[in-house]
Amino acid sequence: MAFELSVNLEYMFHEAGDRLEDRIAAAAQAGFAKVEMFTTAGRDVPSLARALADNGAEMLTMLVDPRTRLIDPETHAGFRDLFHQAALDAAALGCRRLVVGSGPGAPYMKRAVQLRIVADAVAGVVPIAKEHDLTIILEAVNTRVDHPGVLFSQTVDAVDVINHVGSPRVRLLYDMYHSIAEGEDVEQMLMQYGRLIEHVQIADVPGRGEPGSGSVDWPAMLELLRNAGYSGAIGIECSPTRTSTADALAYIRTLS
Repeated sequence: MAFELSVNLEYMFHEAGDRLEDRIAAAAQAGFAKVEMFTTAGRDVPSLARALADNGAEMLTMLVDPRTRLIDPETHAGFRDLFHQAALDAAALGCRRLVVGSGPGAPYMKRAVQLRIVADAVAGVVPIAKEHDLTIILEAVNTRVDHPGVLFSQTVDAVDVINHVGSPRVRLLYDMYHSIAEGEDVEQMLMQYGRLIEHVQIADVPGRGEPGSGSVDWPAMLELLRNAGYSGAIGIECSPTRTSTADALAYIRTLS
């Protein structure tokens, strides 16, 4: 089984310029029909929609502002507003998945308490997701290298919230780079939580370069995904070590 690849435009195809519209065109020219981005803040959504249509590309995931500290109930109303706007923009771009993170944690609060408060925030936007036919995908990110202080530092943190909310609209974004960087066992994570995975993202470790630039055994990792029953696209979210993104991604394309 071959995996289709998607590319995160925030990290890749910088050689095409600063505009995501130009990066969409460059990605499509390189043979990538699926793309991902962060938030639409400061972006021209109609212009992005035209670029997607003109290049036959699909926006696979978008991000709801990850800086909101969801362990604080006072932020939940603002988070619902952010999510609602992201949902409207996602509809305009034909995107069906919105990524949600936890924001920073608090060392003075019990972890279980913090996770329940975040679950309340996520449950509060499920009706918006239903209205716009969206899937909310929760992402854990590593604290050892990239995101010190974040609450969702382990895959189990996101899973805990998914299980607590108990909605089919809330699923898991399993980022293999963050999982490995945090010291998790990929095979164990896939065996335990594979049924909850809506999307997978990858980059190599160390360095977060393209697959093949670090020490990860990618043929083995892709086989683990297949064995876990995952058949969706794989999002590449890396900082290429080569000037040409297409050249940097040549290795993973031979494997997928």
